[in-house]
Amino acid sequence: MAINVAALLLGLFAGSIPFSWLLARYRYGVDLRTIGDRHVGSGNLLQVGGIYAVLAATILDLLKGAIAITIVIAITSDEWVVLTAGVLVVIGHVFPPWLSFKGGRGAAPAIGVAWALFPLAGLAMLGVGLVALLATRRTVPAIAAAVIALVVVAYFVDGDLSRL
Repeated sequence: MAINVAALLLGLFAGSIPFSWLLARYRYGVDLRTIGDRHVGSGNLLQVGGIYAVLAATILDLLKGAIAITIVIAITSDEWVVLTAGVLVVIGHVFPPWLSFKGGRGAAPAIGVAWALFPLAGLAMLGVGLVALLATRRTVPAIAAAVIALVVVAYFVDGDLSRL
């Protein structure tokens, strides 16, 4: 029981680390909550830090999801705890307590969680999402395309969508 609670707290805590905000604040001296759409995600970071800052923050957000779930999988075999920890990674990203519960949209950590749970489908999700983002230059259609890719590839590779 204590291990499961620790696993859930790990997911929530890992998700709440606001890498885009930290990078903008300490590298560029800007609080992302005061510019653009006021989200602390990579879209606003692009305005102040450029593409390399966005790449760094996005990679860190992907990794926080993937690493947190990999650790949770290592410490518990309870599938519900693993899946709930994955949801908590995203919730922590969207509602970080350190930033008055105003965070990013959760796409990058969600892709990281998916990558840890379904490695091949997670990579497909990342690839399709990037292509859609480059084609549309809009995050919402890119996220939608990425989620569809996750479901399709997970179904054809695993033949089982029960963990989605």
